[in-house]
Amino acid sequence: MSDKEQNFLPLVTGQAAILGKCKSAFCHAVKEKFNCTAILHNVEEAGSFGRHTSGDWSAEMRYSTKLSSRVEVSVWKDDLTRHKVDAVVNAANEKLNHGGGLAQALSECGGPMIQKWSDDIIQKCGRVKTGEAVFTPAGKLPCKYIIHAVGPKVSQNPSKKEVKGAAPLLTNTVISILQTVISQNITSVAIPALSSGLFNFPRDCCADIIVDTIKQFYENGRFRDKNVEIHLVNNDEPTVQEMERATRAVLYPTSTSALYSGAVKGQNQTMTSPSCNSLRFENITLHLKKGSIEEEKVDVIVNTIAPNCDLSQGLISRAILTKAGSKIQDEIYKKKTTTPSFTRVHLYATKGYNLNCSAVFHTVCTPRSESKATQILYKVVWDSLKKAASDYKSISFPAIGTGNLGFKKLEVAKIMTDAVKEFAKQNTKKKLDVNLVVFPKDNEMMEAFENEMKKRKGEAMSPEVRNDMTSFGSAARETTANETPTVEFISRDSRAQREAKSWTFNMLNPSDNMIIKNNHVIYLDQGDHKNLLSLQTKFHVHIMEFFRNGNGGITITGNPSDVSCAAIEVESMLCKAQEDFAQAEECDILFSVVRWSCKDVPWIQTPEISAVLEKAYLEGHENYVVNNHKVNFMSWSLVDEYGKSRNVERTCLLAPFKTFNNSFYARVPMISNDYVEKEARNTFSACGLCIVKVEKLENIMLQQLFEMNRQRVKDQPKRLYQRVSAQFCDLICRVGFQKEFAPPAEQKYGSGIYFSSTVDGALKLWKEQKHEQYIYIIQAQVLTGTHTIGCPQMILPPPLVADPLDRFDSLTDKGQTHIIFSGQQALPEYLIICSRSTHV
Repeated sequence: MSDKEQNFLPLVTGQAAILGKCKSAFCHAVKEKFNCTAILHNVEEAGSFGRHTSGDWSAEMRYSTKLSSRVEVSVWKDDLTRHKVDAVVNAANEKLNHGGGLAQALSECGGPMIQKWSDDIIQKCGRVKTGEAVFTPAGKLPCKYIIHAVGPKVSQNPSKKEVKGAAPLLTNTVISILQTVISQNITSVAIPALSSGLFNFPRDCCADIIVDTIKQFYENGRFRDKNVEIHLVNNDEPTVQEMERATRAVLYPTSTSALYSGAVKGQNQTMTSPSCNSLRFENITLHLKKGSIEEEKVDVIVNTIAPNCDLSQGLISRAILTKAGSKIQDEIYKKKTTTPSFTRVHLYATKGYNLNCSAVFHTVCTPRSESKATQILYKVVWDSLKKAASDYKSISFPAIGTGNLGFKKLEVAKIMTDAVKEFAKQNTKKKLDVNLVVFPKDNEMMEAFENEMKKRKGEAMSPEVRNDMTSFGSAARETTANETPTVEFISRDSRAQREAKSWTFNMLNPSDNMIIKNNHVIYLDQGDHKNLLSLQTKFHVHIMEFFRNGNGGITITGNPSDVSCAAIEVESMLCKAQEDFAQAEECDILFSVVRWSCKDVPWIQTPEISAVLEKAYLEGHENYVVNNHKVNFMSWSLVDEYGKSRNVERTCLLAPFKTFNNSFYARVPMISNDYVEKEARNTFSACGLCIVKVEKLENIMLQQLFEMNRQRVKDQPKRLYQRVSAQFCDLICRVGFQKEFAPPAEQKYGSGIYFSSTVDGALKLWKEQKHEQYIYIIQAQVLTGTHTIGCPQMILPPPLVADPLDRFDSLTDKGQTHIIFSGQQALPEYLIICSRSTHV
């Protein structure tokens, strides 16, 4: 089965009907549980889908992506008069005379009061200028407000000059809409393709401007700390396709329309050859071309050198030395002599001198015959990309290792392409052009790279990037070959796609009784419980919450199809509670390590605001607006709504730190042999497990809190294991271990966070999830300190002596199981993804 086929799940009529009733909840649950986007294709034609005899219209979400944990943008095919959001946007004229097009449809469905309220605005304030927006109540529409926005009008078949002149006005219109959303605390808004109907604005340009303006609004910090859902809603297929294309291209680099994205436009250094092959991985564009590495016009050139750093050895190194001049040799000798002899260095950076680049990364690899040579080659490519991504925009590699080092060309092509692909998953912020430069006469090497890139086109979820832009329309929307209803899963990780697909199949499998296990059921609020009652009525099912033996969840019984519908809605609800819990924990963790402050502005020092500013700072924002105050991270100043400026301070409470790719945590893929020694591999193998992937988990904040607790406990940490579900892997990397994330089958030794000293023990302590395709085990350093035998009733370790504040550090079963009660006593180190079979 091809990668493309694996990404699609065909639906029979009954399954399509289920998803038709809970599309939004389904897509939200897939996104939150697996960081995977679900797109429904051809759903409206299945069974009772689409337009019913009653005239009902089934909304179809085509695409969804998150700009942050608070801001989500999605593309919908739906009737705007029936779309369920807080506010819909009306494409209005300056007089707010709703006599045609979308304006007339909204006015008719909302009732005569819509026009009356609009007339009142005109009488009081005059015409609404192009680029501006006003809002009124929504009357009988299924929303609270209508935002009347006036976009620019152009003539029929407008010239490029006319469209270019009108584009800033459309940008202003979108900004006015978003400003209204923020000022009125609107949590969800539906925006159509403004000006593209009666006002004749070209549909493709309209989509590009709307999506790009949303992106710029976000990057300038103007959403503040608001939770906002932006729905791009249209009911005609061509416009929906354009909106999906633009959203994929601008907001998600691995889209099927990546060739039209801004990252590709204007490439003048790397797209020099008409025959150049290119491929997109996330924010990285990989180019393959023939040429000489020393002639590259890029920010960074990669060179391969001998351990003695003599640049006259080797063809590539000698060519670079000849063009760059002797100063490059002097600099690298100086760097080698100033590096401690006991330090193993694989990369030295020098200036470019007479080369057409800013820097040269000189890499030291190991001959193929030596131990761990392939891992070192992989690491050299990874480290070069990591260093380049911090300060540069383009880097060129030769085919490393195919000369004196003795690597096979097919082997080099696979290792180098693997490294680029895996690094791209971590490089979520900065765009980088990566060139693989092959000597013109080396056809075998060229063919090896071409074959590797072809294999990965399905994985990258992006078509080949082409030099001509004429065919972008054909790639705007990928559909199945026939009209069969399907769900398409899009993710950075093929394993996440498999998990999402398996979970979906399980949810759609007919059953009159379904149990959803998730301890976040204890965090459902009053509104959530009202929604559960509504779901009972809507789907004619019985819903019951439970919490026993440390495990909570919800049981749903009734007609099988109705049970599936209700279960998907409940999963979405629990995912929301789970994310709210994680955000609160994240605020506490950040506030424990970093504090923001400003004289005479005390509210900045609250955990929530301090954490918001810290995340904005780590994400690389120059400015961020919070509570109508603008924080400038370049000048370290805060300007209030009256223009008064004050100094703002950031204080690291424990120790200064550097960021991971604009974040405080990272999941770094590793070659499994780098992590798993032979003894450990045998341990997993003895348990019937095959390791398919290893990720190193890094979190600056958790590391600092762990070290602080290490001083308190005064004991060496133990290497322990915890088995988790797929949906909690990223959360543990983000906020550490929580008892809600991985409750064992039975809490025999206390209500805490459980670990096992062996892999086999972890498999026994946590029951198998029937729908999960892989087994997820996290290796951690755990401070168990002083411990005693636990029992089910314990919610804390017992006191050591009479003083109730002086307690044991952990509990145990006197065997493999250890229980702690503070997540700060454990530091996640590795995520080991395993399979019980040999499939990867």
